[in-house]
Amino acid sequence: MNILKNPRVWLDAATQIFFSLSLAFGGLIAFSSYNSPKNDCEKDAVTIAIVNSMTSLYASIPVFSILGFKATTGKILKHAFSGRNIISIINEFDLPDQSIMRDNYTIWFGFLNTTHPKKIASLKLRSCDLQEFLDASGTGLAFIVFTEAIILMPGSQGWAVLFFVMLFSLGLSSMFGNIEGILTPLLELHVVSKSVPKEVLSGVICLVSFVTALCFTLRSGSYWLEVFDSYAGSLPLLIIAFFEVTGVVYVYGIKRFSEDVKWMTGRQPNFYWQVSWRIISPLLMLTVFIAFVTLQTQKQPSYGAWNPKYRRHLNPYLLPP
Repeated sequence: MNILKNPRVWLDAATQIFFSLSLAFGGLIAFSSYNSPKNDCEKDAVTIAIVNSMTSLYASIPVFSILGFKATTGKILKHAFSGRNIISIINEFDLPDQSIMRDNYTIWFGFLNTTHPKKIASLKLRSCDLQEFLDASGTGLAFIVFTEAIILMPGSQGWAVLFFVMLFSLGLSSMFGNIEGILTPLLELHVVSKSVPKEVLSGVICLVSFVTALCFTLRSGSYWLEVFDSYAGSLPLLIIAFFEVTGVVYVYGIKRFSEDVKWMTGRQPNFYWQVSWRIISPLLMLTVFIAFVTLQTQKQPSYGAWNPKYRRHLNPYLLPP
């Protein structure tokens, strides 16, 4: 229950919903512009939300099964932590390589902890903690936890090919909506002339995205992934979605919007939609935002970075327009 009280958990949950439903990215709005004016948008919205929820529940079965298997496999879990500790001890005491192995790690640790307790304490060695292992999965879930589990499966080569083809397909299909969310506004706002073929413009956008993504292939790629995820994939999406809802409901007008929906679908939006648009959605997003900001202001500012100076200059450019 304490975890559910953390605003960061709810922000991450909201971010996951935004990603899985492509909310606040502009892709859905761009795709909907190709629909018939009389398209049943209510039916589409409900169907997509239900399919997305069922898919998430279905995907959680293998995800948590593999996480549980990995977490309760003592050998793998202990090796993950002891390997890091061995490297730290060898570097600190300038010992020969392979002088400490997993088999004699406990003996070495006991000896050094007795003879050099201050040095051992300063290393801040990590213990083999089950909860910490589960909480720290993060971005390594797909590329570390799953791959290690696939190795132990019968016919691991075939499963590995299928798994990474699936990841590639998911990433490629997700980019269709993101590219369309950039392409359509550029054409509709006449930033780019409509005489330019869409194929050429799409190619240019993909090329720029490819060059930008090269930073993820560096040795500091995990760090850049965290930077992009923190500044472009969580809080900005929440803010954009909040202003989209309030803009439609309180600026454009809920009555005018309801009439537009009635003209499209042939029926007036019911009480549930009215309350959700007016109160529930804006209030939930505002509550998560305020709680997250409040929590951040109460914490001591700190961040580990390779070069925080140039990162600070890049941060404004990572925010979605």
